[in-house]
Parts: sequence; C-alpha cells; structure tokens
Amino acid sequence: HELQALEVPFVRCGVFIMNNEQQKIQTYLSTPDGESLTSFELDYHAEGIASNAVKYWKKNKVFKDFWDEKQFTNFMQNLIDEGKIADVESFRGKSAPPQSLYLHFVPFTQGMLYVGDLSPLTDEKLNLVKTLAEAFSMAYARYEDFEHLEEAKNKIESTFNELKSAQTQLIQAEKMASLGELTAGIAHEIQNPLNFVNNFSEVSSELLEELKEELEKGDFEEVKAITGDVMQNLEKILQHGNRASGIVKSMLQHSRAGSGEKELTDINALADEYLRLSYHGLRAKDKSFNADFKTDFDESLPKINVVPQEIGRVLLNLINNAFYAVSEKAKKNKQDYKPTVSISTKHLKSSIEISVRDNGDGIPDKVVDKIFQPFYTTKPTGQGTGLGLSMSYEIVTKGHEGELKVQTKEGAGTEFIITLPVN
Repeated sequence: HELQALEVPFVRCGVFIMNNEQQKIQTYLSTPDGESLTSFELDYHAEGIASNAVKYWKKNKVFKDFWDEKQFTNFMQNLIDEGKIADVESFRGKSAPPQSLYLHFVPFTQGMLYVGDLSPLTDEKLNLVKTLAEAFSMAYARYEDFEHLEEAKNKIESTFNELKSAQTQLIQAEKMASLGELTAGIAHEIQNPLNFVNNFSEVSSELLEELKEELEKGDFEEVKAITGDVMQNLEKILQHGNRASGIVKSMLQHSRAGSGEKELTDINALADEYLRLSYHGLRAKDKSFNADFKTDFDESLPKINVVPQEIGRVLLNLINNAFYAVSEKAKKNKQDYKPTVSISTKHLKSSIEISVRDNGDGIPDKVVDKIFQPFYTTKPTGQGTGLGLSMSYEIVTKGHEGELKVQTKEGAGTEFIITLPVN
C-alpha cells in the first residue's frame, strides 16, 4: 500500500528479515493488489540472491539484480524441490512468469525491502523506497518490542496491531521524523494501563481459585464477597483497557492522513496528550534529557471544529521544538538553569488561543523572520528537516483560517501562539 501511495511501480514486493543468530532470511512476498504470497526461509550462504542480499545488507548498500524468465523459473523450481514452497502458484500467483524482472533490495536495520519490476527503478523512485525502508525499520523495531510484552486482553492486542499498521502510513519526511519520538512516548504511556490490566488479571485469577474453594465448602456469603471483588477488578481492566485504546487512537490520528474533515475537539485534552507523549518520547530517545513542563488550561474553553490529527501535528512540532530549545540551553547552563516548557489555553471572544512557551535561548533576531519558510531550520545538520514549522503554519493559517505567530527574545526564550476561530 505504501509503495502504491508513493507511486513506485512494481509487479512484486516483499520483506527480507535477516536473522543473524540462525543465519536465515525470512521472506514475505506480495502482489501489487495486496495478495499475500508464500513466505519461506533462505540460508544466509545459499548461492545467488540470498548470499548477495546478505552481503549488501551488511554493507548497508542497495543490491540490484536482473532475472530472465529462465532464472525466475529455476529459482521457483529450486524452492519447490527443497520443500520451501508448496507449488508454483503460491510463489508467482496466477500470473505467468515474467520474461524480465529487475530486482531491487533496499537495506534497513533488520533486513531488506524488495521491489521487483519489469523495468529498473529510477533514482527518484529508489530514493522513495529508501525513505519507506527507514519508516518500516522503525515500525518493525516497535513490533519486536511489543513481542516481548506479556499477552493481555484481545482489545489491547488489537490496538497494538493498529499501532504497527499506523506507523507505516507516514510517507512524508516530517511525519516520519516525529514518529519515533511519538511512539516512544506512547510505549511509556501505554505501559501504565498494561501494568494495571496484568495486575488485576492476576489478582482475579487468584480470587477465582478462592471462589472454587468456597463453593466446595458451601460458604455462599464468602462466594458473594469474592464475586464482588472479581467484578470490581473486571471494571478496572475495562477502564485501563479503554485508556490504552485511547492512547493508540491518538497515534492513529497523528499518523494517518485521515478524511480531512473537521470535528468538535477538546483542545485542552489534545494539548495535554501531546505534551506528555512528546516529553516521554524525547526521554526514551535521550535518557539524559530532563525538563519541567507546566499546563494552564482555560476550563471555559469550548470544543471547536478542527481536524484533530492536523492540529495534533502542529502541537507536537511546537512542543518538540520547545523541549529541544531548553535541552540545548541546559547543556550550557547545568548549574543554575531549570529547563521548563509551558502550554496554556485561553478563551477569547470569537477564538481560542494556545500558547507553547519555553525558557530556552530564544531565536536570534536575524533569523526569526525565516522560521516559517520551508526547509529552513536552526538545528544542526541531521537534526531537523526544516519542514515542521512551515507545515504547522500551513495547517493553522490555510487549513483552519487561524494564526500562528512567534514572540521571542534572544537569551530569554520563545513563545508560539496559535489562534483558532470558534465556529
């Protein structure tokens, strides 16, 4: 689906997951219409495509190859002879074998993304596949982390699947840049309700054992008491399961393009959620990072019509920038400086105001007029794309007919103010 969204041509695509410990390659193949073909294992040192893919993966380089119809058929027949696949159709689908097939393998941390087409990919399309490989790597890393969590209720397991699916939706550079930080924050936030679910499930299991003993004794008063405790525990499990589901929904709203339709949104709740996810995401990324954060929400703030995932992206960009600013200043003023990020809301007559403020070094006067320009960034090379603020400005001003302005004083911090109409 992501290859189609990026308009990359292909007749086959797949994922090669490298297992260094077992010296095996686990492959998964798919057709352009989303039909899942067979999956099979290849040995690291098998001649041909397997050993070459491993060699280039270890060098972190793109591997390209070409097969004619005979080579394609021979490879397929070898898999059948070795018992790795059941039959011809499970490997090639219902289509005839290609007379020519250009194979492209793009490396990521855990393996290679495979794209096969009747013609070689252009450099432009290959670069898009490289971007997708980076996003897939982050998604697969989260998948591996989640595999180690204990099995919980079906509802929470399904939210994990949605989370992993959501991660692959990010095809724009800025969305992918924020994805790792956001999911790291979610991993922290979701652990709390997961712990509650596990604990209450364990206690309920013990209570049910006691319930069986009391039933055998015929002590029905005690049975009633234990039943009441179990029911309370189940209510707690449901409550914390819903909390976990809500966190994942926030992630889905951030990562999906969505319908673009506005809906009545609680801005206070949205701001609070993204503030915490941003903080914990940055903490997960850099254990040495630390800062205070404060909120001052106007309780009279009405719900307003916005596209929540878009305003969420704006808030995440501004909050991430604020934490970055105070973190950089803290590195230079470790003794007497207390890094702080504040977010507040205010209900005006016909609009609402959201403020994101930090006590960092501020923005120099000579560049403050450029910060909303696309690809302009004050961060060092490799730490910023220059798209965050320009994208935020477009969302607020054009997408929501609002205003985004900055107030800053060099050495004394920065405040971004979002004004959105109430309608």
